[in-house]
Amino acid sequence: MEFTAESVLDVTALPDKVRREVPRVMNRLLGETFLYQEDEASKEDYYLVYRHRGVFETLLALSGFTLLHDDYHRIFQVVSDWSYCRKRYRLDETLMIAVLRKLYEEQAERLSLAADPVVTIGQVREEYRTITGKERVLGITQYEDILRRLKRLGLVEPVNGRTLDVRDGEARMRLRGSVRLILPVQTVDEMEAWLRKYRIKKAKGNEERGMREKE
Repeated sequence: MEFTAESVLDVTALPDKVRREVPRVMNRLLGETFLYQEDEASKEDYYLVYRHRGVFETLLALSGFTLLHDDYHRIFQVVSDWSYCRKRYRLDETLMIAVLRKLYEEQAERLSLAADPVVTIGQVREEYRTITGKERVLGITQYEDILRRLKRLGLVEPVNGRTLDVRDGEARMRLRGSVRLILPVQTVDEMEAWLRKYRIKKAKGNEERGMREKE
């Protein structure tokens, strides 16, 4: 029996219009990782996946991917079951994601927000300095590069559609619910344990460098 995309989709009993959209939406899911209900540019695709979730879960599973859904924030996320397609983040990017996650939890808890919280560039820089103790190591260009990539991934967005000016400490950005999904910690205690592990590793690295310098 010859298998084609059409023959595979035949068993889904999807309407023709939906079947024509499946390849594009699958490609978008794999390319963008997140799909947001509240984003006007994503809403239609979000609901298409939501209505036919079983089909998309099965098609993605055949390729070694899992489709996850955050019911509270209404976000779909695609996660690779294997290491081949997983994005590798540099340490400064990982630390920045940890900063955003920590700020998200603190703001959401303190303000009892139903919507995603808003923070300033100044708050981000201060929290990064607090966590790493080396805020000055990241220059303006590095901040711009990291936040631009995280914005492209959909973790943050400028308030009122403005560009993020990292030189302006009062510039505001919204933290998307996806920042809770991308970092594999579930509680504040886990976050503190993750950061403590980083600080211990950093301290050992500094100690080893100091010993080498004495030699």
